[in-house]
Amino acid sequence: KKTFFWLASVIIILYMILMGPMDIFRTGYFREEVDLSQILESDYQGEIDLADQDYDMVFSPKKPYMTGIELYFKNQPSKNSGEIKVNIADEKGNTKDTVLIDLSTVRGDSWYKVYTSADLKQGQKYKLTVSAENCEVTPHLQKVKRSYLPAENVEGDALISFAYKHPTFTFQNKALICMFLIALWLFLAYKTFDIKGKKCFGIAAVILFMTTVLAWNYEYNSIDSENKKYEGFQAGSESLVLGMIYADKDGEYFRNESDAGFGLGGYCNLKGWLRNSRTDNYITNDDWYNGYSRTECAIKVTMNPYSLEVATAGNWIQFADGSKREIIDISDDGTNIIMKLDGEGISYGKNGSLDNAIFLNAKGEQFHKSLLQAYTSQYGLQGKVFKHLARLIGNRGIVSNLNLLCCVITAFVFAVIVVLLAKKYNEILAVCFFVTFWLSPWIINFARNLYWVEFTWFIPMAVGIFCAWKISSRKCRIASYVMAYIAITAKCLCGYEYISVIMMGLIAFLLADLVKAVADKDKDKIKLEVRTILIIGIVAVCGFATAICMHAPLRGNGDLIAGIKSIFEHDVLRRTVGGDLNEFSAPYWDSFNASVWTVFCQYFHFSTEVITGIGGNLFPILCIIPLCIFGAEARNKHLNVELFAMYIIFFLTAESWFILAKSHSYAHTHMNYVLWYFGFIQICFYIIVNKIVQAFKSAKERNYK
Repeated sequence: KKTFFWLASVIIILYMILMGPMDIFRTGYFREEVDLSQILESDYQGEIDLADQDYDMVFSPKKPYMTGIELYFKNQPSKNSGEIKVNIADEKGNTKDTVLIDLSTVRGDSWYKVYTSADLKQGQKYKLTVSAENCEVTPHLQKVKRSYLPAENVEGDALISFAYKHPTFTFQNKALICMFLIALWLFLAYKTFDIKGKKCFGIAAVILFMTTVLAWNYEYNSIDSENKKYEGFQAGSESLVLGMIYADKDGEYFRNESDAGFGLGGYCNLKGWLRNSRTDNYITNDDWYNGYSRTECAIKVTMNPYSLEVATAGNWIQFADGSKREIIDISDDGTNIIMKLDGEGISYGKNGSLDNAIFLNAKGEQFHKSLLQAYTSQYGLQGKVFKHLARLIGNRGIVSNLNLLCCVITAFVFAVIVVLLAKKYNEILAVCFFVTFWLSPWIINFARNLYWVEFTWFIPMAVGIFCAWKISSRKCRIASYVMAYIAITAKCLCGYEYISVIMMGLIAFLLADLVKAVADKDKDKIKLEVRTILIIGIVAVCGFATAICMHAPLRGNGDLIAGIKSIFEHDVLRRTVGGDLNEFSAPYWDSFNASVWTVFCQYFHFSTEVITGIGGNLFPILCIIPLCIFGAEARNKHLNVELFAMYIIFFLTAESWFILAKSHSYAHTHMNYVLWYFGFIQICFYIIVNKIVQAFKSAKERNYK
């Protein structure tokens, strides 16, 4: 066993090193060719005839794992003969690689991909020599202005691009695979060694394994192909966090000093308001290319507060290549702004992305790079935290890495809940919770979202289960009170949505234990449960009040009472019972007029599967079957009071938001179905599965007798 363990350990460590720090698993030929349609006729600088001279240039790879060079050939007939020799040498003149190109395989006026096996180091300089040998017709290389040449080009003016291998595994792949391997190693250690604390290895292995399995599905939605909402789910909400991150990268913050302190904001730049970071781009059609006119010296951008601020005749724009043009005329089509510039000859290929352009006034003073408007409906703790984490991550993969972090934390919280349920109750209940967390399309969709930070919803539930499990320990109860205060405060600072459900989730298992204690007539247990529920409930309310006291002064410009009044009138009424229709715009009126009964009924008609493989039409049946089971048990005087209490409590947990936040629930059917997964669906599954298991056990016992 020990020999196998150490051998497996070496293999696991070696694989993690090769995949991680060494990053040896790479593939492909990925290049960034210059778009020839973006090269202006005036920017072509002639051709290099390889019959007259060899072409020499110096380049330096900008990334590791350079795998090739692309040459653009002209004057190349389709049935040409001869060879092109490509030689790569280091600074000392030592040849690193030589490639011969058979011209009979090269198409005319096209890019040709040259593969190299040389180990070309990032940042080092190399000499590239291109020569022609025994050609029937000698090809030419195209010369262009330097602004079109890639960053790798140190010396030379021929049209060349460079190709690199890409990692087989993304950073997210590597992180999750490493988590799985560490879980495997912990499990092997648990099975191999008989030492003190051995059980901890087993529990850690189980939690890490479940975390990996859940996080993988949350990151990639790899099981449910019917979950069409996954891509871009709640992208508008997430943009409030991304806006803070992007503005911070721009060096921007809220223009209004009274907004200082909020952690979320709407972000806009030349592209417009940030709604979905994965799709926004500049206008491209027959007349425009990435915001540049194909026919005149002009750019076209979305009309928004930022573009209106900078688009004024007399201002200047400085492009990514360093060139400056004056804005001489402004027009619009109702949706976009067209800025005509002085001079001629601008294009995306020559001047670069408008993302990197800056605007200057007539005095040469630089404008802000973007505009950020505060989102005031909540404090925005998640925006503050993710903004600082983004600084540590750098400029590459910010969103995907933060999404992964959310997935992993959410999965970890669920794994802890599952383990606690197994400890307090049994493995069947734990499995029902795990499978539901794993396969629910709603849980999956919310898991990676930076605005919703789903893990903050369920940390209180984990605290509540722990408290219910260890309720006889005074130290554990006190620890639970502290954790509950922190968890509820943090959740409210990240938004007040679903707070009634979250608070009910905190005490749900304690309430079920109280009902059981009442049924058992255990007076001491009843007193303990009541006291614990009251204290942890008061602590939760204090956490909510703490968040309000931090948020309200921001809304009231330093006045706590004015801020609370503003929150109540503009946010609470809009989401709960409604308000005076005169105080709100027309889109809210239907939700104000809707009855509680209408809202109650609509959430029994699922718009998705309940979990993967179980259609949404079966949800009402899933609710009814447990009631039938309870009816049969009550008739036989064997009613499981604890399970019946759980069913009622978790039903009321979900319904608390549907009823109390009636207006919000009426308007947000695209997201509020997730509330059923705060224990109700899991308990329904458990009641059914548990009954089936009991029936099998009874049948087995009868057969044995």
